[in-house]
Amino acid sequence: MPVYASAQTPDRITVLENFGNYDSGEPLFVYGQIANILDDSFLIMQIFNPQGDLCQIQQLMPLPNGAFITNVIPLEGRICGIPGEYEIKLFYGDYSTTTTFSVSSNDFSELTNEQMVSSAKNLLTAQGITIGNLFDISSPVSDQKPDSLSELESDFVALWNEFYVDDLILEINPLIRPAISSSLDSVQKLLSDDEISFEIAKSIDEIIFASTFYYEIGDKTKSIDLLTDAFVDIRNVNPEKASAQRTPTFDELEETLLNLMKKSDTVMSKSVKNEVGFIFARGTAPVYSDEISELIDVLSKSRYLDVVSRKQSDLYRLVQNDWDSLKPSLMAKESIDELIASSIRVTELHQAAVLLRELDNVDRFISSDSEENSDLANLIYPDWKKLSNNLALASSVNDILESESEIRQMAQVIDIASRINKSVEISQSAGVDNEVISEWKSLLERVENADTIDDVLEIVSEFDKSMTELREKRSPLTILEFQYKTMKEKAELQADYENLFLIDNALKILNTAKQMESGNPSITRIDRIEVLLSWVSDVSPKIKNDLDSYNKDAYKIRASDILQRAKSLENLVELSLTKNRFLPNYIEFTETFNKKIDTVRDLVIKNDLDQADELVRDLFNEWSSVSKAYSDDPYGSDVGYTSDEIKRIEFRKKLDAFSTMVSTFHNAGFSTYVDEYNQMMTDANKMVELANFVDAESKISEIGDYLSKHLVLDSDSIIYDISFDPEKDIWIINGATEKSIFDRRENLYVTVYKMDGTPHSSLEFTDTKQGNFFTQWIAPTDPGLYVVMLQYKDSKASQIVHVEEEFDFEYTDVDLNIVDLAREFEELESFAEKFGGDSFTENPRFSAVINQIEFAFKDKDAKNIDDNLDELKTIIERYLPIRSRVAVVEAIYDNDKLIVSGAVQKTLAFREDLFVDVYDQRGILIEEIALKDNSSGLFTEVISRSFEPGIYVTQLQYHDVTVTDFFNVK
Repeated sequence: MPVYASAQTPDRITVLENFGNYDSGEPLFVYGQIANILDDSFLIMQIFNPQGDLCQIQQLMPLPNGAFITNVIPLEGRICGIPGEYEIKLFYGDYSTTTTFSVSSNDFSELTNEQMVSSAKNLLTAQGITIGNLFDISSPVSDQKPDSLSELESDFVALWNEFYVDDLILEINPLIRPAISSSLDSVQKLLSDDEISFEIAKSIDEIIFASTFYYEIGDKTKSIDLLTDAFVDIRNVNPEKASAQRTPTFDELEETLLNLMKKSDTVMSKSVKNEVGFIFARGTAPVYSDEISELIDVLSKSRYLDVVSRKQSDLYRLVQNDWDSLKPSLMAKESIDELIASSIRVTELHQAAVLLRELDNVDRFISSDSEENSDLANLIYPDWKKLSNNLALASSVNDILESESEIRQMAQVIDIASRINKSVEISQSAGVDNEVISEWKSLLERVENADTIDDVLEIVSEFDKSMTELREKRSPLTILEFQYKTMKEKAELQADYENLFLIDNALKILNTAKQMESGNPSITRIDRIEVLLSWVSDVSPKIKNDLDSYNKDAYKIRASDILQRAKSLENLVELSLTKNRFLPNYIEFTETFNKKIDTVRDLVIKNDLDQADELVRDLFNEWSSVSKAYSDDPYGSDVGYTSDEIKRIEFRKKLDAFSTMVSTFHNAGFSTYVDEYNQMMTDANKMVELANFVDAESKISEIGDYLSKHLVLDSDSIIYDISFDPEKDIWIINGATEKSIFDRRENLYVTVYKMDGTPHSSLEFTDTKQGNFFTQWIAPTDPGLYVVMLQYKDSKASQIVHVEEEFDFEYTDVDLNIVDLAREFEELESFAEKFGGDSFTENPRFSAVINQIEFAFKDKDAKNIDDNLDELKTIIERYLPIRSRVAVVEAIYDNDKLIVSGAVQKTLAFREDLFVDVYDQRGILIEEIALKDNSSGLFTEVISRSFEPGIYVTQLQYHDVTVTDFFNVK
């Protein structure tokens, strides 16, 4: 019997696990049940092959009872037929689930017609015996059976039609049984609810019985095709469904009520607004959710009718008059229910107004062409005049609604002319195939020279057909995107900026097209994007040929420009040495700089012009900033200047400012936070030293927030808070003082200090007789921390305002690579200290490697850093394991399997529960292994899972002894 697998969200999607090991070419289907049906929501099924490629995707609509079945999925071809494990993903609304199946290397063999005929005869015989036993009659199946498969099918269907009972379901193959049962139940329910006739129910049942027949004789493909047809027939009984709206949350309902109470110039009377206020005040909004939605609908349509009433147009005269007479009655309604009861009349007027809006383009088209009418304007003018007169003289709104077909037809005539004209314009500017432009121009001429409106409407279908052909000619979006991304890499490598411009534009068009696939764009926008996609498809081979034909002369021009700029930099370096060679570390700076220039030349030799060009630009920026620093303050840095050292100086100034502030405003309440603050400062300083400026920026903001919360001075006599009003750019102080006498006001004094303790500004004001106070002043805009000290009599209290720093440093790919290496170094150092203990601090090998890593960070030598980090991992694995005579643990990782083994010393020969913890290099516990040793104390456990690259530790605690072993995943 099949089992069921639960989805990620329990009790939402359940899949029939009929997935075992399939042969290549064997048909597959997925059947399941959805617990919570959402109207107009599709079930999306995706299947991915062992290489991660999308093998199959289907969009399904479940039955009303939640059952669904996919179309046949053939496991064949170069994508869906390769051996290995496949993954099935199902999505429905917010719910999803996954499951897997395997495809073997064996080929699936289809049954021959003779084999299926033989199976069908045996099936009829078996069914006849079963029915005879169920009804206590002789077998209703004749011994003489036809040799035609279609006749055998008819006999089986007739047999089930006459004798079908629920017990027959048990005779069906368990893999198809739930789907057959669910579909038959759905038909029976439709019949019971009187939604279909007996004849229709019988016809659908016959399809289901035929599906059963073919599945039982081994033709699974035809069986599932028939069953999916039956599912479609069941769904199509009630094709129109009301769109389900998501139930709003309580907060959303409350916000809606607040907005309604704030609305002015609406049709809500004072009584209706009071009722809305009572609902809000009592917190009963969920009870009135439907009424609130209907009220908003009435108000929205009323607002639109108000806009329409201001139009100066005879077309809208009837709607305007009816609305002017209806609106006062709406404003006189005393309750929400009474106002909602008038929604039918409001809706009719709104529909009429929206319908008349379709004619605005027609009116503008003819009015703008009034002096010299085009042929198209002359063609539609008589019909337009007749229609507009009829609408202006209409006696009721129903007269307007009854003219809907004529209105939409008139609008469509103008629309097709605009669509074709716009497509021609975009095609010419984009350089699309001239044959297409010629075809559209001829269509446009036919529109303008048409004799009747019906002739124009025929051209609509021709233009749509032309657009479809254009779509079919071009490559699919995914193929185009892949081609352009590949070409972009090549163009970047060759520094071909002209083609890069075209490629970037094409990728933007492709991205827009992908977004439009998931939206509901207008027909005009679809035309425009199709024309542009045609250009993208046409220009692709031209760009590819251009990139492939990249010749030696073009290479020489681009390479020469880069090399000349590199030589100019080298000359500047040589020239500067004549007067700056005795400045601190200037020679070392120039040597390092010249090595980077050599790197530019190496990149040119490797044909990587894009990277070489980018590096030259970065070097020019670095030279400018370092030269300026040496010029402004030649001896300002003991170690000299580099681009990194300039950043270090800036960061150190900010950290020193924090230290000065803590020293100046330290108070007893901050004592409990000193250790954490010191650790944060240590981490920040280390980040700066390692050139990890990205994390240093975050850490500085974190320290500023930390001090603003914990360096404050509290007082029992004063409570207050500071807030910022961004609209007025002011600080606001609100608070209260402790008063013993409530009949007098007291003076309060506020002094705002900068981080170095110097005053920024001061204020003097008074509190109220009850002790409350409020004041405000213009906020400082310079980044930093500001201590706001408030004095009341002999008491003082402070708050700290943090104006965050906005760093404007730009970081190259090399800088970001250094950041990743710095983070890994910090992780490894912390990891070794935590799990190595004394062995880490006492072993000189670690201090030697760490010193080399720190020097490499200062030189920004990524390769040297990486090599030494690998060495650090090696010596951690070799020298930090903790051993003991009482217990030992060993960890070996190979081929996605972790083998943990070891032994413990026992005084009694009995098995014990042991626990081994596995930590990654961030110190996070990622695996808890529970195992038992044998009576001798030996144990082994195999864990099948993949580990990310890095160093790991296995830790065994046995009584009061802790032992460890390290393993490295590369």
